[in-house]
Amino acid sequence: MTAFRKTPPADWLPRLARSHARSVNEHNGKAFPATVTGMRGRIALVRLEVSSNPAPPPFRVPVAESEYVRTPIQPGCKGVVLSANAALGQMTGLGTRRPTPRDVPLNLGSCVFLPLTNAQWEALDDDTLHMYGVAGVEILDRLNGQSALRLTEDHATLSTGSATVTLSGGRVEISGELVINGQPYKTHEHSNGNNGAPTGGVI
Repeated sequence: MTAFRKTPPADWLPRLARSHARSVNEHNGKAFPATVTGMRGRIALVRLEVSSNPAPPPFRVPVAESEYVRTPIQPGCKGVVLSANAALGQMTGLGTRRPTPRDVPLNLGSCVFLPLTNAQWEALDDDTLHMYGVAGVEILDRLNGQSALRLTEDHATLSTGSATVTLSGGRVEISGELVINGQPYKTHEHSNGNNGAPTGGVI
């Protein structure tokens, strides 16, 4: 009689099921805490913040954000890497192959980095939208657009086409044609000089 027939199914069937379940779980998507160690374009190099020996090497992942709002992710930013059910390379530019529903990506091969808030951050007004950068803030009407608002440590500039308003060091500088109440400022005329006396308020 073979060894297979001598071993009761009640013993080996549960072991086989557990072994298969562990094998399947190894290929399931994972989510881990992570810290950004570097950026190349909008692709982050992240380090997993888990106790492991040996430690997993840093790896590249896209950032969970839109093309239209790009946040200043810096080395040291903390968050979580989340895994999708299929490879994301075609979507993120890190690959070209279109996955199939049956594809099973490697554990960390389909992750994205999602920044997380921190209890140690400075408290701000929860009813206000707060936006700030590391070296400044830039808001454009479109990519490489003609209208822009730029904020830096010592300048605030509003520009569209050739017209610019700049606030800096207590000064307000205006370039372009200044029009007040529909009247071009440089070409307006007073109808009566009033012998040098004040002629009224500003236009």
